[in-house]
Amino acid sequence: MNSRKPVQDNEELYRNVRGKLEDKEYTIQDGKLIIEYHAFWDSSLKPSVDRAKLKDFEPTSALLCETNGIVSIQAGDVRAIGTVKTKHKNEVIAVHAVDVIPDPTPENPAHAIIIVKPEFFDSKSKQKNAFKLLQIALAQLATKSGWTLEPNPQE
Repeated sequence: MNSRKPVQDNEELYRNVRGKLEDKEYTIQDGKLIIEYHAFWDSSLKPSVDRAKLKDFEPTSALLCETNGIVSIQAGDVRAIGTVKTKHKNEVIAVHAVDVIPDPTPENPAHAIIIVKPEFFDSKSKQKNAFKLLQIALAQLATKSGWTLEPNPQE
């Protein structure tokens, strides 16, 4: 299967979530799992995911650490976020469409990234605020789906 082919809307995407509560990537509130926006942090403002079909739908193959868990989101749901807005003094200065694109590496041909078009620009604080909105929307999608593979924080 070609890892450079476009990511289809019906594709399942895996995201690693650090498995220890103190890492603050998830919480349990009233017995319900809440994926926190921190779970989608990425220094390049392009959260990494793995394309499940290129991992043979085996979530353990996407684990970065044995104590982590895996959440799944659908590519179409990511795109359906629609837009993220960069604002300055409550004025919208940019509207960014959300997409998922292949980003295979030699070590991980299933790697993909969640991007916005146009890319975030302007000051670091404006970028940070717009990226946080994207993180929140992604965390809500992951919370809705729940664990695909529960973390094993005892390791």
